[in-house]
Amino acid sequence: MPPGQSTTNTVRLHLTVTDVLGVQRVLTMLTGRRYALTRFAATGAGDGHWRVTLDVLADADQVELLAARLDRSPSVLTLGLESGAALAATG
Repeated sequence: MPPGQSTTNTVRLHLTVTDVLGVQRVLTMLTGRRYALTRFAATGAGDGHWRVTLDVLADADQVELLAARLDRSPSVLTLGLESGAALAATG
């Protein structure tokens, strides 16, 4: 691959957020960005917390930036990532 060009991959992000407003903040963070959101799911996790799962199509730099932005958000309690290779292996 030529220098400066990167591959777009599907990445799944798993988050736990503080409350339903945290879910809204995550959605707001995704608005107007250069990656495609292909899946979004949010379910109650008890104690007012919510589990959020996102699938995005993005290059490695975009994923790194998104993860850093989410990790800095006071609404996000936990953050995990799965790469496209891991997603393909699990179906």
